[in-house]
Amino acid sequence: MSSDLTPYATGVLLPADARRAGRAVSRHQSVSHVRVAAADADADAAMGKAAALTSAVGSAMGDVVRVAQAQRTLEQLAPEASGRLAMLADDHALAMTDILAELRRDLRRR
Repeated sequence: MSSDLTPYATGVLLPADARRAGRAVSRHQSVSHVRVAAADADADAAMGKAAALTSAVGSAMGDVVRVAQAQRTLEQLAPEASGRLAMLADDHALAMTDILAELRRDLRRR
């Protein structure tokens, strides 16, 4: 039997087969690197979104507390306006909730 009819000679790849195998391994490694980079980018984006939402929620909570303190102070000055002041404070809290919900939707789209 001649050696040019057998693809493997004593377990050694022929040059064409070695190149083909090398390209297949290289492609597999490249695909793996791209997948890892995409996962890293997704994780970075998620952490950025979480930080942005956390910051906005903290700010909104501080604003609600400031309005509640102002409400309490003004009620002491004019107790007869307590119902109206409570309505305004509640409206403010609802507005903060709407703003945060809108931010959450916007972050989800990105």
